[in-house]
Amino acid sequence: MTQPTLLAVSGASGGLGASTLALALGRCLARAGPPVVVADLDLAGGGLEVTAGVEHLPGRRWDDLREVRGRVPAARLLATLPGEAGCHVLSGLGGARPEVAPEVVLEVVDSLLAGGVSVVLDLPVRGPLLADVMARAPVLVVVTALRTRGLADAEACVERALAVAPESRADPVLLLVTRGGRATTDVLDDVVAHLGVPHVHHVRDDPAVARGGERGAFPGVSRDAVRACAEAVVAALPGIAVAS
Repeated sequence: MTQPTLLAVSGASGGLGASTLALALGRCLARAGPPVVVADLDLAGGGLEVTAGVEHLPGRRWDDLREVRGRVPAARLLATLPGEAGCHVLSGLGGARPEVAPEVVLEVVDSLLAGGVSVVLDLPVRGPLLADVMARAPVLVVVTALRTRGLADAEACVERALAVAPESRADPVLLLVTRGGRATTDVLDDVVAHLGVPHVHHVRDDPAVARGGERGAFPGVSRDAVRACAEAVVAALPGIAVAS
């Protein structure tokens, strides 16, 4: 892979592991090509660095970038972010709410992409940045449960994303990841037909994922269910070879 990629991951409901998947996707992309930044866009929460297990590492967080005006050198910024193996994390400090304006966040994201850095966004679909992100034509990965309420949330999530996507852009690329429930072929076919979004993977329950989180392991390192999902998503993207 030679071109930077913009991916966004949104959980249709809470507690589905969207942040963990975003980090695993970043790790998978970093193995396949240029460096990657996984950025936390939950500006009311933060804490992605804790999920990544890099909160103890030195480096810049969103608060350190609040005075950014205009484009910043991507390579210089990349060198200041915590991370490992080519996958960097941009988050609030230790889960604290970062005091950074949305326009600064977008300048940073655009600077990274312009500098050849792939970006994975942990994107709350109900947050204030959804329309701005969709205007940048990302691939949006929607994570949904298979329960009735979860599918209702997924429908609302897809509708919201499509509603704010600019008409001047090509149709946005949405991919569906499911977890929980009994993922039979009939069930998944019904979900895809209802939502109109291609299904790329069902995440099985895997105790190894929770154990890795407790150890502070970076998601996507171990060969567990989350890594398998990340590899399936990356394999669905055009022009990207999945590295083992």
